[in-house]
Amino acid sequence: MDIIKPETAINDKLTYHNEGYNTSKACQGNSHNLQISLDTIYQKFENKCKIDFNEQERLKQPYVTEQKGKKTALLNKTEELERIENNVGKVNMDIEKLNQDCRKVKIKPEEFFVDIDKKASAKFWIGISFLLPLAAYLFVFYISTSFSAFFREFDPGISLFQGMFDPKALTKAYEEGVLELCFVLFIPFVFFGLGYLIHMFQEKRGIINKLKIAALFIITFLFDAIMAYLIDEKLYNLNKTFDSEDFNVSIAFQSVSFWLIIFAGFVSYIVWGLVFDFVMKEHADRDKIKSFIREKKEAIFEKEKILSKLGIKTKKIEDEISKIKIRISELQNIIDGCILPVMNYKALSTEYLQGWQQYISAGLPISPDEKNSLLLECKNVYQKHIKELELDTDTYQNKVYTKTL
Repeated sequence: MDIIKPETAINDKLTYHNEGYNTSKACQGNSHNLQISLDTIYQKFENKCKIDFNEQERLKQPYVTEQKGKKTALLNKTEELERIENNVGKVNMDIEKLNQDCRKVKIKPEEFFVDIDKKASAKFWIGISFLLPLAAYLFVFYISTSFSAFFREFDPGISLFQGMFDPKALTKAYEEGVLELCFVLFIPFVFFGLGYLIHMFQEKRGIINKLKIAALFIITFLFDAIMAYLIDEKLYNLNKTFDSEDFNVSIAFQSVSFWLIIFAGFVSYIVWGLVFDFVMKEHADRDKIKSFIREKKEAIFEKEKILSKLGIKTKKIEDEISKIKIRISELQNIIDGCILPVMNYKALSTEYLQGWQQYISAGLPISPDEKNSLLLECKNVYQKHIKELELDTDTYQNKVYTKTL
């Protein structure tokens, strides 16, 4: 709030009170004259405030202080924006260099220490030449053995080889039903999938991955053992006599055919897995340039994410700078304009009204009813005047007239 010396405030109030009384006396308390008089004293008050440079400087001091703070904030934000823009430039240069590396590595890989084995391609195709026949063998083996173990009825005199491999396994499975056909047809892919998982786990380090690999080998071995047990049981029962004991695990472990079936499948499966792992590794070595480019692309992607974050931050700071500049401009308009202590005027105009009404109440020779009516008219005129000046609220102490106004 504005600080006004008590004696000055009292003298001003007396002056306005007396002026209101004398003017009212001169015009017999006419309410229309009151409106004109209020407008006049407001203009006088406004003009007096405008030419009182010391008072204006005091009233504008908070805005000057705020403007200084905003200018300091603007300087800090501008410096921060420059730092971010420098970082953006560096990141863009890094991205451009990474893109150049991706282009150059195809022409001169040795400059980027990319060791390309010239024999990698030959090793890869040799591995493929072993892998495909092994895969075909396992495909036929698991189709035949799964059908023989779960669905086939063995004829007397059948050999071990005939018990393991049935050239008409798919046809007979189809005759058994669609579910049987799907079972024997897709079961090889279960083993191929297990082999692929083993390869993927081998690429990662850690005791957990080793345990997973061991678990997958155990699962594969157990499934092979189950099929070997069922096939060997059927072969055993064909030659079973009344004196022979029932087929059991102990007999299976002592049976050569049981272990032969297991090794025909499980050992071949292990060989296929090793060859598959070798082929995949040779493929990776053969494709080191693509691996190098992929790493650079990932680095570019990370750089672009940094750029995106810097862009968001830049936009935010630019918005803040824009708001600060607008506020500095607003403050400058206030400083270049005029500030009126309107609450002071409200207090003085109230004294003026009281002087006006004092004459009506004490000096105007009219009836009491006429006095009350005139006093009410004057009060309404005053309230209208105050409302037009937006002084009917106590929410602000001063009224600002900017330079643009």
